[in-house]
Amino acid sequence: MLNRTLLAMKVLCAIAALVVFSLPVSAGKSEWRGTKSLDQAIADGDIKELRISAIPDSDAKAIEEKCNLVCEMLNKALGIPVKFMPQQNYAACVTGLATDQLDLVWFGGVTGVQADQKMGDKCVFVACRESDKQYKSYFIANKEAKIGTVKDLKDLAAKAEGMKFTFGAKSSTSGHVMPRHYFQDQTGEKPEDVFGKDNVAYSGSHDATLRNVAAGTAQVGALNFKNWDNAKEELAKAKEKCELIYTTPFYVDYVWAARTGIGEENIKKIKDAFLALDHTKEADNKILAAWGAKGSKFVACEKKEWDGIRKVLESGVDVG
Repeated sequence: MLNRTLLAMKVLCAIAALVVFSLPVSAGKSEWRGTKSLDQAIADGDIKELRISAIPDSDAKAIEEKCNLVCEMLNKALGIPVKFMPQQNYAACVTGLATDQLDLVWFGGVTGVQADQKMGDKCVFVACRESDKQYKSYFIANKEAKIGTVKDLKDLAAKAEGMKFTFGAKSSTSGHVMPRHYFQDQTGEKPEDVFGKDNVAYSGSHDATLRNVAAGTAQVGALNFKNWDNAKEELAKAKEKCELIYTTPFYVDYVWAARTGIGEENIKKIKDAFLALDHTKEADNKILAAWGAKGSKFVACEKKEWDGIRKVLESGVDVG
């Protein structure tokens, strides 16, 4: 009986092996498996697709539209398909790049630094907009709150004490981390101590902050200056119910970051493509305008320019 059982098992194993070896193998993908790392395969061109994404700091449709413009641009520069991969939250973008699920990501200052902290020399900062080297946040208020322009955030604290306040996403540089940093630096207090712990909320995005302040869900909020300045359609109507009350000092913010595993040659092509965008050319300016850089350009950058944000993060601010 035992011999029959062993014989049957051997027959089944033989059949299984025949099935596996008879399965079709997709051309171009199997050649490198077992002989190269995934990073090397991409660098050598064995995998012909670049995956990009961007932190979800505004409406998903708007993010997809502007990322698709970059996909088209990089497809021409690299000669390979470039695909946009939407992410649910800021952390997913950091994890995606760190775990090789994404190849190029548009980060805010905080998430860019977080990716670098996770990846070290496996992460490279490719390019940023000219304005990203002198970025700023706005504090806005619902007009019915009658706060008016304030000279500094200590003045705001005195006028808005006990009111409802909203940041954007916890990991947002311009919608939370830097506005909180400046608030605490100028007042010596946390927003929760001034407005009340239950009165400080996180909307999730800059656009949501604008909507919430306009609707009176919060009387005061902090957001990225570009989302306010470039508000269109429904957001422009929401803006009419609000007022700009304070502008923060400058800081460095957004950046395109790539994982070095895609290869030096591809990284150079990506960088060159961004730096070559010329606002005097209609097609190029369409891309620049979509990324809040109409009439401007993308420029080269170095990781050390984000050292200020590194220090703020090291202070222990909660980024979720």
